[in-house]
Amino acid sequence: MSEVAVIGAGTMGSGIAQVAATHGWRVRLVDVDAAVANRAIERIRGQLDRAVERQRMSASDRDAALSLLSAASIADLGGCELVVEAIVEDLDVKTRILGEATQIAPRTAILASNTSSLSITRIGESIGCPERTLGMHFFNPAPVMPLVEVIAGSASAADCLERAVEIAAAWGKTPVRAKDTPGFIVNRVARGYYLEPLRMLDEGVSGVSEIDQILKTLGGFRMGPFELMDLIGIDVNYSVSRSVWEQLGRPARLQPHELQVRLVEQHHYGRKTKQGFYSYQPAHPYPAVVVARKSFELPDDVYKAVRLFCQAGTDESGSITEQYVFARTLAAIINEAAWALDGDVATAEDIDTAMRLGVNYPRGPIEWAERIGRRTCRHLLDTLNRHASDGRFAAAQWLRT
Repeated sequence: MSEVAVIGAGTMGSGIAQVAATHGWRVRLVDVDAAVANRAIERIRGQLDRAVERQRMSASDRDAALSLLSAASIADLGGCELVVEAIVEDLDVKTRILGEATQIAPRTAILASNTSSLSITRIGESIGCPERTLGMHFFNPAPVMPLVEVIAGSASAADCLERAVEIAAAWGKTPVRAKDTPGFIVNRVARGYYLEPLRMLDEGVSGVSEIDQILKTLGGFRMGPFELMDLIGIDVNYSVSRSVWEQLGRPARLQPHELQVRLVEQHHYGRKTKQGFYSYQPAHPYPAVVVARKSFELPDDVYKAVRLFCQAGTDESGSITEQYVFARTLAAIINEAAWALDGDVATAEDIDTAMRLGVNYPRGPIEWAERIGRRTCRHLLDTLNRHASDGRFAAAQWLRT
């Protein structure tokens, strides 16, 4: 029977452990405090009990999965084929813990980090096993979300990567492959969905709830950008934005917005603090960030480019302001996906799959670009860029092909 060690018994670690155990793997759940690991196993038991109650799993399957879970220490990794760390997003801590694991785990064991933003190459080099080190980035909640990004460091061995893909698929997940670049696929390409709405809010183009509604109606997104940032946590979203921006050389298109900074400084993180872009104190949330609405007229060239883009980009009608909000946001997403293609971060198919499954986009950005037409996408970006002072809408080469 295959064995995996999951290091870190928090929400993500226990979620990964649950996934592995319910798919027939023996799981050693490791934490600095054995009591934390045992509490995590009890939480898993409760979740599996609820699955049985809802007839989503049989009692015998639940019992089989629970029998495969055990609390363990680093010293207990001797028979593990795979080690997955899911601990705090700190390079020094991750490398120290994985470094200790390499001393105990078999010399053939795959060493995987669940990091969402740190360099797999640096982790592998720091622990002295670059060829066996790779990324397996699960999405929260791990038992529910179907996507796993498998990230190749610069020295990751092909057979280890292939085995990680096989394991993710065997655990019922959809794996996509990505190069070791800041944000990998999802956390990079998704930046446009947050940053352009933030800029338009600050410019007074539209309000918080209006922008959310526009992108749900015209774009078919399940949640608006401000609803989603409040759910994720504005502090978390800002941290990822800043990390990706800095690691990619601070391009203007990815620069975090002052509104994010201000809310983080005020400790208004969203749902978990009862206030973010919305206030959650009453029964029905209402916008808590209000900016002065400004009347504006789109330049004629922008007006025409937006109309042309929306003819193929959405099946819904809307005012020119609504179309502008939708077009500017989607163009930023498509452009970042195209920049990722230019950098060989992943294939077009994997980028589209990652965005559909990782953040529930109604369609992949590359598919969307092809539906609209690359020339039309590029025309909108070029037109927006003529009116932007920072050059952030410069189109990627893929859109110029």
